[in-house]
Amino acid sequence: MKSAKNNIPIICLTDSCNQRCLFCSRPGEKLRYGAKRIKAVIAEFKGTVCFEGGEPTLAPDVLKWVRYAAAHGVRDRVLVTNGFGLEKPETARRYLEAGVTMFNVNLPAHNDALFDRLTRTKGNFDKRVAAVKNLIALAGPGSVRVTLVLNSLILRSLPAYARFVLKEFPGLFYLEINFPKLMGGCAERPALVPTLTAAEPWLQKAFGLLEAGGANFLADSVPLCFMKGFEHRSIDAHMLARGEQRHYFGEKERTGRCTGCALAGVCSGPRKDYTARFGDGELRPVSKAPAGLLARLKAGFNRSAKKPGAGPRH
Repeated sequence: MKSAKNNIPIICLTDSCNQRCLFCSRPGEKLRYGAKRIKAVIAEFKGTVCFEGGEPTLAPDVLKWVRYAAAHGVRDRVLVTNGFGLEKPETARRYLEAGVTMFNVNLPAHNDALFDRLTRTKGNFDKRVAAVKNLIALAGPGSVRVTLVLNSLILRSLPAYARFVLKEFPGLFYLEINFPKLMGGCAERPALVPTLTAAEPWLQKAFGLLEAGGANFLADSVPLCFMKGFEHRSIDAHMLARGEQRHYFGEKERTGRCTGCALAGVCSGPRKDYTARFGDGELRPVSKAPAGLLARLKAGFNRSAKKPGAGPRH
């Protein structure tokens, strides 16, 4: 949700990052919040606040502000991180003791070669995987999610990524697969952004594996006409079915091609930056909604006591 004061439930603690992800939507931006703005966000949003960056674990005052949010009545304090240092139990415990209730870990690949290529780092893959495992063990069920930013380099490996998550992360709250923003790194390298048509078969294979394996997962910025059989796995559909609003809805828009679509009421449409580049010719209005979809969405995400976080980071 975005407020009349133009605040959103996100706090950027630092502009620094120790990765240079090819797809990052914020490379080089100066977004670090001052103390006054941080306090204003915490005073306004009592449901969920996300601590971001850059990489927030690099901010010297990150624990201070997590404690401040907890002390001032913020229910869910989400750390949006690449997992730096969190493979160490003593480090992870400090974040838990400060009051982090959800760890949202960006894990861009399922093997070291692709991880290094996408993050433009060397030798960190095993540490990041260990961080996710460590957080699941220490924080417990419902407290760790993994985010994957879809891109053309990993597209054909989505089924392998799904198998990796199923094997390596039992107890994961959920996996979120985000369609990329044509901003920042992807604006500089537009070939990283696949078309929805190209992405669909690989998403379908990954979704099928995750569902069969009993994993919780969601997708963001994928129109429902490209999620046949998995419409209930759209994060926006859950929000719209319950009448909830999110600040990032403004980045998406249904187009004239959506006229008459039976799913329009629970679909936010494609990203505006996507249609600006590719147009809307791929969109396929659906004539009939899947039976029971609305009731399933209103019932809520299959979760253990906690809601999904406040939205996508990248």
